[in-house]
Amino acid sequence: MSPEAVAGFVDNELSPVAMNRARIHLVHCPECRAEVMQQRRAAQRLREVADEDISVPSTLMAKLTLIAQSCPDGPDAKDIVNPKGATILDRVEFFYRAVRRNQRG
Repeated sequence: MSPEAVAGFVDNELSPVAMNRARIHLVHCPECRAEVMQQRRAAQRLREVADEDISVPSTLMAKLTLIAQSCPDGPDAKDIVNPKGATILDRVEFFYRAVRRNQRG
């Protein structure tokens, strides 16, 4: 199974026919079963940490600040468009919604 199929299976986003095919495949494929279990653990961990306060070490913040200061001015994230027409911010929003949807499931 592809990584996208594994994620779709775990998130219950495949069509009924595809879900059935995936289940049948998983019965016979220990590698894909392991991938599904790993994806489920990752999704569970995301749900667990979603409401936790996340702190960034001051040394990392200092390094990131230096990088930002040393880089020339360039386009903002909203100005960078990929070939499909989505900006980086669109992709971040898509990822955020997927994580939130996964938390509800």
